[in-house]
Amino acid sequence: MRKLLMYSLLIFIILIITKYAFSNYTISYKLNNYEIKEVYKNKRFYFEIKDENNKVYNFDIYSKRKFFKTKISKIKVIQDETFKCIYPVINKLNTYPLCYSNNEFIDYNLIDSPLLLEYKNETINVDKANKDFIYYNNLSNDEYIALWNYKGYIIMNGKSYQNVELFKKDKYDNSLAYLLNDTIYMANNDEEHEYTSLVTINLTTLNKDKIDLGYTIDFDSYIVGNIRNNLYIFDNKYAVLYEINTKNKKVKIIANNEKGYVKYVNGEFVSCSKNEYKVNKIKFNTNDSKYKYTLNNGTYKAINENKKLLQKINNNDINIIKEKDNKIYYNFEDNFYIYEPFNGNNLIFYNYELTFNSDNTMFVYIK
Repeated sequence: MRKLLMYSLLIFIILIITKYAFSNYTISYKLNNYEIKEVYKNKRFYFEIKDENNKVYNFDIYSKRKFFKTKISKIKVIQDETFKCIYPVINKLNTYPLCYSNNEFIDYNLIDSPLLLEYKNETINVDKANKDFIYYNNLSNDEYIALWNYKGYIIMNGKSYQNVELFKKDKYDNSLAYLLNDTIYMANNDEEHEYTSLVTINLTTLNKDKIDLGYTIDFDSYIVGNIRNNLYIFDNKYAVLYEINTKNKKVKIIANNEKGYVKYVNGEFVSCSKNEYKVNKIKFNTNDSKYKYTLNNGTYKAINENKKLLQKINNNDINIIKEKDNKIYYNFEDNFYIYEPFNGNNLIFYNYELTFNSDNTMFVYIK
C-alpha cells in the first residue's frame, strides 16, 4: 500500500512538473509603462509589447523554455530624432532591438546609426573579383546549400564547397528536382524525352544513387511533392500520378484515367479532377509558415499572431528560397544571403547567372 502511494505521488509530481515547467503557456504582465503578452509554444517564444503611446512591437525567439516561465526583465530605449527602438532584456535569451522609423517598423540592421552599432554583428566578406562563382564561407557546419551548375551541383557547407557531377550533358532546366530531407531527387537528365530512373545526391555525404522507376515518364511532368518518405510525380503527357517510396525504392501508379484522380488534403487522399494536376499544378505537403512576406519596394515580414504589424527586413524585393525558424535563405540579383534578426543579411555566395536562373537551382538543408 505504501509503495502504491509513493508511486502515485511520484506520478502526480511528474505531471505537475510537466504541466507547469515544460508545457506551452500564454501570460500577460506589465513592466513599467509597457504591457506585454507572451506566448510559448513548441520551442518558440512570441512577444507583443505595447508602449505608453499604444504602439505595439512584436518579435519571436526559437528556444526551449526553462523550468520557470520566461519574462522580459527590462526594456531599454534607443532613439534619436529619426527613429525609436526598444531593446527587451531577457535572462539567458538573446534578443535584439525593435525599431520604428519613417512611419514603419524596420529591422534595426537597416538603420545606419552609431547608437545601434553595439547590437550589430558585422560580417566581413571578401571582394567579388572576376569569377563566375564565389563562396564567402558564411555557412555553419549544420547548413548545406546546393547550387545547380547544369551537370550537377556545387554543394556548400561550413567553410568549404565541392563540385559534384551527376550527368554527362549540360541541362539548363532543373525543374524536375526535389529536396526531401537531406537528399535531392532528380529525373535522369542523361535520358532523352522520357526518363526511367531518378538520380539522387545526398547533401551531407555526397553519396550518389539511382532509383529505377519501372515505368517510363515523359519529361513533360512535374514533382507534386512528398508525404513523409513518399515522392509524387505527375506525368502531364499521359496523365499519370506516380508514388515513389524513397526508402525501399518501390514505385506504383496511384492515379490515372482508369483509377481516377486523388489529391492529399488534411492527412488523407480525396477524389479530385484531372485538371487539378494538368491545369492547377497542385502540390502536396507545402510547408506552413509562421510568417507572411510582402514585396513592395522592399521586403516586409509579418508574424502570423499579428499580421497587421509589418516589419521591413530588406530594402529590396527578394526571392525567398527557404525558411527555417526566423531565418530566411534568399537571393537578390546574383547574390545569395541568409537573413536573421540577430545578424541581419549575410552574404553566402555569388553566381553570375543567379538573377536569371533561380527557380529550382538552389536547395537548402539544415541538420
